Amino acid sequence: MKKIIFTGKGGVGKTTIVATLSRLLARDGYRVLVIDCDPSMNLAMSLGVSLSDVNPLIENKVNIHEKLGLGMDDEHAHENGNEIEINEVIEDYIVETKDGVRLIVMGTILYGGSGCLCSSIALVKLLIGYITSGSTDNDFVMVDSQAGAEIFGRGLASEFDFTFAITEPMPKAVEVTRHVMELSRDLGVKKQIVIVNKVEDGMECETISRELDCSPDQMYSVRYDRNVIEADKNGLLILDYAPHASVVEDIQRIKEEILEVKI
Repeated sequence: MKKIIFTGKGGVGKTTIVATLSRLLARDGYRVLVIDCDPSMNLAMSLGVSLSDVNPLIENKVNIHEKLGLGMDDEHAHENGNEIEINEVIEDYIVETKDGVRLIVMGTILYGGSGCLCSSIALVKLLIGYITSGSTDNDFVMVDSQAGAEIFGRGLASEFDFTFAITEPMPKAVEVTRHVMELSRDLGVKKQIVIVNKVEDGMECETISRELDCSPDQMYSVRYDRNVIEADKNGLLILDYAPHASVVEDIQRIKEEILEVKI
């Protein structure tokens, strides 16, 4: 099983890449579970699912903790020998999407003044601990994080296999990438990968590689592709709208190369 977290500055195309990569892996027969931790909750639609068909974790925190036999503040129960059939707990929150990708949605802030998402992120961290502890039900567990570095401060990606830091060739996005890569290393993530999205000139990647001090095996590029915008305008998924588009070809290449990485 490989655990991957995707992060980056808002608007860099993170969700499109997560949705496309997860579907390509599922088409190859891999069992893929994706957890959407972005409060914007765009991933469900990017996987062809209406939000009305989603049962967010955030709306059921008390019930989930009760099923796990935990107090609301216990973030590390799976490390303390608790035995639980996790599939029985989370089955009501898993939605099967395009190509058999399974999706869990954390959810968003419910109303003004309801507080931050810290407890919800802690719950996701707890569930990932259960899901990945000796489980053979998933080949990939992929987390689409909220934009920026907040989720790393909560330690959700601790001991993950990959951080995919997605950036675009803009200085602000690159600075966010630099920060999340540092935090990722602090958490013991085994490998940091930079994906430069919306690339129009190969020189942009060379500049970013120097700025971030990336080795060639740490960086991938995804070309700017107008098809992504047109697909979105038409309410379609890029993999269905233009399956041979350059952006799909580039994500396919990333998929093939990460399958070769030994963790």
